[in-house]
Amino acid sequence: MFDDSTSESKAVAKCEVDTERPNENDRLMVTDENLHYQVRQTHNTKTVQMDFEVPGQPSRDKYRSQRLVEMIHIFSPINGVVWLRFHLEQWIKKHKRTLHKLFLMVLCFAYFCYLGYAAWYRFGDDGSVRLVIITALVSLGIMYHLIKQRYGMAIYNNVVFPIANRLRPYGRIINRYLFELTVTLFAVLAVVIYIILDVLIKRPRNAISAVGLFVFVLVMFFFSKHPDKVIWRPVLSGLLLQFIFALIVLRSTWGYYAFDWLGDRITDYMKYAEAGSKFIFGEGFMEHYFVFQVMPVLIFFSATIGILYYLGWIQVLIEKIAFMMEYTMGTAPMETLHAAVNIFVGWGETLTIIWPLLDKMTLSELHTVMTNGFATVAGSTLGVYIMYGAPANHLLSASVMSAPAALAMSKLFYPETVKNKNREDECKIPKLGSGIIDAASIGAVGAISIVAHILVSVIAFISLLEFVNVTLQWFGDRVGLTPPDYPSLTFQLICSYIFWPMAYLMGVEPEDCSVVARMVGIKTFVNEFIAYEDLGIVKRNREAFGSYNGTWHKDNSGNIILESLNQTLKGGIMSIRSEMIATYALCGFSNVVALGIMIGAMTAIAPNRKQDILSTSFRALLSGCMACFMTACIAENFQDYTLLYRPR
Repeated sequence: MFDDSTSESKAVAKCEVDTERPNENDRLMVTDENLHYQVRQTHNTKTVQMDFEVPGQPSRDKYRSQRLVEMIHIFSPINGVVWLRFHLEQWIKKHKRTLHKLFLMVLCFAYFCYLGYAAWYRFGDDGSVRLVIITALVSLGIMYHLIKQRYGMAIYNNVVFPIANRLRPYGRIINRYLFELTVTLFAVLAVVIYIILDVLIKRPRNAISAVGLFVFVLVMFFFSKHPDKVIWRPVLSGLLLQFIFALIVLRSTWGYYAFDWLGDRITDYMKYAEAGSKFIFGEGFMEHYFVFQVMPVLIFFSATIGILYYLGWIQVLIEKIAFMMEYTMGTAPMETLHAAVNIFVGWGETLTIIWPLLDKMTLSELHTVMTNGFATVAGSTLGVYIMYGAPANHLLSASVMSAPAALAMSKLFYPETVKNKNREDECKIPKLGSGIIDAASIGAVGAISIVAHILVSVIAFISLLEFVNVTLQWFGDRVGLTPPDYPSLTFQLICSYIFWPMAYLMGVEPEDCSVVARMVGIKTFVNEFIAYEDLGIVKRNREAFGSYNGTWHKDNSGNIILESLNQTLKGGIMSIRSEMIATYALCGFSNVVALGIMIGAMTAIAPNRKQDILSTSFRALLSGCMACFMTACIAENFQDYTLLYRPR
């Protein structure tokens, strides 16, 4: 029954005891003439461990010492602190939700006290307006979140669902297709009437861009993959969304000022990247403008995008924009969501969202995904364009307007011919990082590949462009095409002739068409960074020329020579109107270099669709280019030039 072993001072024995007796003591003292042992027993257990104490050994003294230590520990001040901390932790866990609400209430009360004092102390300047606007936006966002979280289902069950049930019988009577067609035609008719009354009559010079819009749509329809299969709802609805947004942002005074104010705030925010550049590269970082000034802005803005992703703000904007486009255009959820995501992040990052569905996509949907990437730009690269001098408000509106334009041109140039069984599959937008610091770090580190790609591309293609220009100049010199009698034969000169008709159809003033056409050619065959750099140079030339009062002349290459200053404005000048149109036309990744990169990236994650990707990629590039041109046409149609030429 007993299995015991002994040592100098202690032995251990195990025995089986009956624990079913209700009056069993929990603690038994057993005495033997040779051994003193103590049994500790737990009810409903059948195995008991016994600690045997051998008489005459120092274990009794050791036991007394241990008891003394325990008593000291019990009455120690440190133990009191531990006890207090333990019970405080338990109390906090028990009342966690109440304490959280109390903290938020105190925080809100303190903030609104600060807001009231700040308004009393000084109100009316730009800083006070910013404070009020930010407070209003954050308050509306919090209220919307709380109402949706607490009462969303109740509102749906008690308001939305009953109304839908009441209207359902009428839905059976009304033909849905005819209803959607009627609404679309009425909307298009309203836009046409507006263009006739407000553009053709009041601003006849803007009629060229209206004609250009019609010509671009007609050309895309004529060269469509399946012109007899074109579904006009996504095409017309996409153009209608562009019209509505342009009407708000470019035509209305409040919309223009709102986006102009937002663009100025973003420009101011970008300047904080100079602190990091100065710390890393020293006071002379401005001497190497592109690598030490422009690239840090991209890293800084990418970290900001990461933080906004972690907070969930980007996801909310994407979901709302995607819902609006899906409901109005009738496109598939995955391609619509992809177009909305492309407004804020680059096409490379969006592939991680839709890659599980690439194998299931139809050719039209695959074409749409690539068109979305070509027609839009990443939010982080907007900072680069802003640093070159492109107006931030027009870049923001171009990014949003190009999303429905990409869907419209894609469905026109490559219509859907088959029914996708996986049409309702959903894409999930992941939350970035485990905290704000982690999200900022992930965003900043993620920009490394973008910075490397930009630097390598710019170095390589500027070098190649210089080689091509020198070679063309050599061929031109053989036949007498040399300054000052004739302009030098260069790649930019060739592009200025090839893309001249497109620039004219976008509404560019005739004397500026060659300059805009040159930029469009550089953007299409090289990349948009070099094109925006050219735009920045031309913009600075205009500002310098505007402050010059002496004599000047233009050479055969389009350069402006300021005779009194003996200064040459290389690249020429443009009007503010032409600069605005060029900003919209260049805002996209649609270039030959991006075509190769996109083919490589998509075939890497979907090797089974390699042949399909290759067959649709060039059409997607053309669709992306046309989407940018159509965005420029609509912007030119709706731009209020009294606002554009206002003094800043």
